Amino acid sequence: MHKWIATLLPIAVSALSYDVQFWGLDNPDCLKALERASDLYAMQERPPVSLNALRYRVEADIPNLIQALRAFAYYDASVTYTIDLDPAGAIVTLFIHSGDQYKLASYQIYSAPSCTDQLQPDVCCTLAPAQLGLQIEKPALSVSIVNAELQLLTELARCGHPLAQIEKRRVIVDMERKNVDAAVCVDEGPVAAFGPSAIFGLRDVNPRFIEQRIDWKEGQIYDADLVEHTQKKLLSTDLFSSVLIAHSDALDEHEQLPMRLRITEAKHKQITIGAFYATVDGPGATFSWTNRNVRGMGEQISIQGSVSSYSLMGTLQYKKPDFWVPNQSYRALASTVKEVINPYTAFTYRFANYIERKIKEKDSFSAGLKIEHINVSQSASNGSYFVLGVPLFAKCDRSNDPLNPTRGYTLVYSITPYQTIEYGNHQFAKQRFTATGYLPIANSDRFVLALRAQFGSIAGADQSKIPLTKLFLGGSEDDLRGYRYKTVSPLNSHNEPLGGKSAIFSSLETRIRITSTIGLVPFFDFGTVSASAFPKIRTQWYKSVGLGVRYFSFFGPLRFDIGFPLDPRPIDPTFRIYASVGQTF
Repeated sequence: MHKWIATLLPIAVSALSYDVQFWGLDNPDCLKALERASDLYAMQERPPVSLNALRYRVEADIPNLIQALRAFAYYDASVTYTIDLDPAGAIVTLFIHSGDQYKLASYQIYSAPSCTDQLQPDVCCTLAPAQLGLQIEKPALSVSIVNAELQLLTELARCGHPLAQIEKRRVIVDMERKNVDAAVCVDEGPVAAFGPSAIFGLRDVNPRFIEQRIDWKEGQIYDADLVEHTQKKLLSTDLFSSVLIAHSDALDEHEQLPMRLRITEAKHKQITIGAFYATVDGPGATFSWTNRNVRGMGEQISIQGSVSSYSLMGTLQYKKPDFWVPNQSYRALASTVKEVINPYTAFTYRFANYIERKIKEKDSFSAGLKIEHINVSQSASNGSYFVLGVPLFAKCDRSNDPLNPTRGYTLVYSITPYQTIEYGNHQFAKQRFTATGYLPIANSDRFVLALRAQFGSIAGADQSKIPLTKLFLGGSEDDLRGYRYKTVSPLNSHNEPLGGKSAIFSSLETRIRITSTIGLVPFFDFGTVSASAFPKIRTQWYKSVGLGVRYFSFFGPLRFDIGFPLDPRPIDPTFRIYASVGQTF
């Protein structure tokens, strides 16, 4: 053993540590590819034993770098190097002589077996280079050409050719014209129809639940979009941890393609317990229990509760998917809520039913019937109310992400007509319209302008006949951040909020993503609450500013905002802090 130590010791002592630098290339994507392709760069933690060994390692690495450069269409590229010694080790400088980046001059698609006749697209296929992700007269990147082949197979599968295969690929590099001509030969395979479906892996879920959510019909011409949509639909139920849909490699005796659905069920029962602290609610705790697979058909029963210094809430809820028709659900709930906040103390008991329908993937509509008993005390307008409401809700969502949108817009409209059941015959209708928009600056998701505008109005009964909890009160994390919670409205002589029958709120945020995980969000809020059914323009407008920090986790951004009121009243704090998951809007 001592002899082995003596043998290895000189090697360890004479190891030559080094750093690697790349010069001469300003393409950041290509530089990252060079680092990934370079053994010299990857083996810095395992230094060679001598200068000659380091030089051998550099020269052996140059072919890898040339290959990576050609993948980025630098076909004239060459690499030279220098090695400089200093007391800390060696510095290897790799000089990248990239030359011109070759352009894609043409992309042709031919049909097998001749590979000489151009493939004629079906009416539902889009086979132009642009639809395949290629841009003529743009850099001829190898990854783009390979991805175009995958997209070509996807397009063929959309129009009944799921067995299509790439037979040959041709790439001609013209060193004189500095461009690339690419072509591919594809075997379309036969036109296929969906065959019988076999489902594997089910344990507690009824197979009929799966069958009702399959978008295709047996005998229908194969369409890859229907397969993808079915997979998304099944995963969105939260009943399955994985859904793999595949087809056989050949048609059956009926000229159909048998389908296989391999399902892995998730845990259907879930218990969560949490704790929180907020400047509005103080310390608190939450509890929920959910069974997402009642009777094996995806029906849900859940119990939720939360308790804090200022609120107490409990809810029992039942939800049935595909109620009467697909993409429509029925939801029933019973809840009790106690709020002890600055404007009032309120007990609300609610029973409600809703029918919710998806119009498109992100557009929805709901209608319901609810009955509420509300008791308001310790406020500027105490009273007991028993009301019947018909809530209607519509949402059009064109944003690109539910938790961190960076482009697109969302429109939301809700209206609820109310009828008092006891304590007089009064009617009123509360409506609210919210529009949000997201505009990336310089077409970059790292800088986004986000704007939200809200308009609300209550028509009908006098304000004194309407529960204070139904009136508009600003000052939450959704409007006028920084002001005391739910107090922005006309005040009485004791500085108690009276609420309002109309409101306008607007928020502007500049969302700046500094790194891949950290972001800053300066924001400006302004708005007003009026006693009349329509907001007054010449009235007191309240404004606030603040700064938010975002931490972008794998499940969405974590939000931390601090808001300062610019028109503080005697009841307002100096600032307010808000924390949650997801962007403000």
